[in-house]
Amino acid sequence: MKELFLATSIAVLLLFSSSVTQSQTTQTKLNQVELMKQFVGTWQRDIGKDTIDGWEIQQYDRAIVSTGYLVIKGKKSFVFTEAMSLSPKEGKFHGYTLWSNGNYGTWIASFNSEKKWSGNWVRDFNPEAVTGKFEAVFETSTNMTLTLFNIDGVKTGEAKYSKVK
Repeated sequence: MKELFLATSIAVLLLFSSSVTQSQTTQTKLNQVELMKQFVGTWQRDIGKDTIDGWEIQQYDRAIVSTGYLVIKGKKSFVFTEAMSLSPKEGKFHGYTLWSNGNYGTWIASFNSEKKWSGNWVRDFNPEAVTGKFEAVFETSTNMTLTLFNIDGVKTGEAKYSKVK
């Protein structure tokens, strides 16, 4: 009887451990620098009659610099500049945004998948001082949706951009 119990226990243990091993998946680490290339180019969206919201984004090795602008009735005006770089230690992007009115913001973000980039607005790069959230989803190589959320994760805005060059 003891032998039957021992054999059954071993069989159940082997069955359980093999199913656990099979159910675990190895997640491939995403190449953040390669994925950030999706941002490079000029992105625009129409936001009203005779008004375009645009970004010009350039990559410099592990960093990106972008300029945001509005074109109203053909006249281009500066809105913000942004710089971000990949921290090799964390594998996340740290960004600094400076708006034309002098306000600034800092954020930390990364690609969660090949097409989804998300992060948090944070106070002075402190990852524990989250003030809001955001995500960019690349539906195609020329279409991206940027969504903003408050600190509780409630959607506060959405913008769909098209790559024009």
